[in-house]
Amino acid sequence: MEVTFTVSKWDEKPVDDTRKEFPINIAHVEYDIEGELTGKAFVEYLLFYIDSTIDDGHLATSKISGFLHFEGTYKGKQGTFTAIEQGIFDKGNLDSPATIIKATGDLESLKGSYNYKFTGETSKMILDFKF
Repeated sequence: MEVTFTVSKWDEKPVDDTRKEFPINIAHVEYDIEGELTGKAFVEYLLFYIDSTIDDGHLATSKISGFLHFEGTYKGKQGTFTAIEQGIFDKGNLDSPATIIKATGDLESLKGSYNYKFTGETSKMILDFKF
């Protein structure tokens, strides 16, 4: 199943400006998600740029690792879930498979995974969820 999301916040900066040999950035991100999964996701990413920098924008390549915390509804059921992501952002394409590690509320029994798919200007999450 596919749902659409938009990035409503992306605040990225170096973890430590004084350590150029430790070039890790942290990004505080928010997604607005619409579809059978509807709500807000709050994401904390760590990024390591490979042969590029944050200044390269969508043309950059970086290894990423992070946690996504979702608040909203899935198929009409209210709750939250937290997932762990790990992958690579490569010149505009995010390949960062994720797995749900904890869910609460009416989503407490939710299990599964997701990944991202970008087609033109549309950002999608491909969900493989089950109760």
